[in-house]
Amino acid sequence: MSTTAPATRPPVRFAALRGRVPLPWGTVVALALLLAFANGFVIVALEGAVGAIERAQNPFGDWLRYSAVMVPIFGLALVWALGRAHRSGRRTATTVLLVAAVATVVGVVLLTLNTAYDYHLQAQLLGKTQGLHQHGVGPSGAADPAYADGGWTPEERETVLVSVKALGLGAVIMAAVNVVLVAWVTALRGGRLHVLGRPASAPTAETSGGAR
Repeated sequence: MSTTAPATRPPVRFAALRGRVPLPWGTVVALALLLAFANGFVIVALEGAVGAIERAQNPFGDWLRYSAVMVPIFGLALVWALGRAHRSGRRTATTVLLVAAVATVVGVVLLTLNTAYDYHLQAQLLGKTQGLHQHGVGPSGAADPAYADGGWTPEERETVLVSVKALGLGAVIMAAVNVVLVAWVTALRGGRLHVLGRPASAPTAETSGGAR
């Protein structure tokens, strides 16, 4: 009389990096490059349009540098998204949307950090400019409250508003670009994206023992 040993579920944490999920690594690398350079282009384009002027002197070099730094970040995000899609058995369309959504989140976070740094530089420049052009009222030269509203000048408020609008526009563009790129790569792979094939289930004691 044989007893069936309970099947132990393999750990899923970092399963893709451990080789437990048969990911198409060539596709992961190619897609990470495409997403990094596409999202990097959006970041550099918005930086040149509304960012700090001192950072917009070499857009092509900035694009290459930003994109190169972003490639491993997008690669890790893709590994997580594809591994999750594999474990949950998602369909191709759902997998495409999941991968595009994860890539968009990563791109928006990086865009937010870049926009915040741009505003930091712009605020410093506005502070220096304000020091050179003090606005006062009355004979004592007291500061005009219109230029000291809680520590915010009209120029600073306008700069923040423009930065927020650019951030929203960049998020929309990134989402559209990421969906198109992921769908395009999926189409090139014949409509399959997340795995090479599902691993065969481990044999149990009943099937391995056989009939005697």
